[in-house]
Amino acid sequence: MPAQEQSRSRRHVYAEMTRREVVRSARKLFGRDGYAQTTVESIARDAQVSPATVYAQCGGKEGLLQKLMDMWTTSNLVPSIIAECAAAESAHAKLDALAKGYVAIYAESGDIIRIVTRAAAGAPAAEAFLEVADERHQTSLREIVTGMRDAGGLAGGVTVEDAVRVIFFHFRYAQFALAADDFGWGVERTTRWLTERVEAAILKP
Repeated sequence: MPAQEQSRSRRHVYAEMTRREVVRSARKLFGRDGYAQTTVESIARDAQVSPATVYAQCGGKEGLLQKLMDMWTTSNLVPSIIAECAAAESAHAKLDALAKGYVAIYAESGDIIRIVTRAAAGAPAAEAFLEVADERHQTSLREIVTGMRDAGGLAGGVTVEDAVRVIFFHFRYAQFALAADDFGWGVERTTRWLTERVEAAILKP
């Protein structure tokens, strides 16, 4: 490889490592101190870079929050869950696969969901990011629920959009965390309870 190409390759690798470290620091500090209370300077100190680098590499606080939202909503888990739901034969099996998928998403990105949701209460940019996240969430649900309908599993009078809204309402992270953590039910009981409520609302017996 020519020296010039090697130099460009090294710069690319260094830039990517820097971005990852800045995102890691932002995720930690946003989660610990809150989005509004965290400054670019504090992120830069934690990542051991300059504030100018945080802006140049990641777009400052807003860019970092958007990056975190993208990590959550475009995780490799999302297409994997959709594929597992598609492979399940019955609507009930598809719902079970979806419920397990929610558990996996929340284990991977629960802290990010809390960060974005809390930030949305006081920052217009964060509110817009949360709206994008909700749209992506519901788009994925429509694909999964369409499979339930095509398998003949939706209850009479329940449309795809009805089912999407029921699932979205019940399985959103706030409700899941409330039952699992605040009520002390734990993940297994919460998942079973939510699945049973959704099953009764949208699927044929």
